[in-house]
Amino acid sequence: MRLATTVTKLAVAVLGAGVSGCGASQAGPVAETPVYVLNLQGSEQGRPDQRPAILVLSEFTTISEVTWHSWGPTRAVGVGRLSGTWCLPACENAPYEAKVTLSNVTPVRGKGYFSRYAVAAEVPPRQRPAADLSGMLPTP
Repeated sequence: MRLATTVTKLAVAVLGAGVSGCGASQAGPVAETPVYVLNLQGSEQGRPDQRPAILVLSEFTTISEVTWHSWGPTRAVGVGRLSGTWCLPACENAPYEAKVTLSNVTPVRGKGYFSRYAVAAEVPPRQRPAADLSGMLPTP
């Protein structure tokens, strides 16, 4: 039992050291650092958001009615309804069911921001070349 406690304490110490060594402003486990996405929905400058129901992924793509299955510290996964300028008019009234994954947390002023997105969706073959299914997210 004593060995398990020592191993657990060592793992926590290593995790904490790894976070401070990576440029994060707060020491301690990664889970303690708040993680956000800069959401451009309703704001041209964007606003820090967590688990948004509507997320603007890019100027061409939005995912709405999002149900988040996980959020942070290194990635977020949710399912929702995908639409964008690349699929109009087909998806305007019938957005595609999609899974979105946010990743690549970038530290900014003591907070972590997801800076990449990837979307998995059944997109009709004729729309696939223009589909905006992965890319960079803005950060403050």
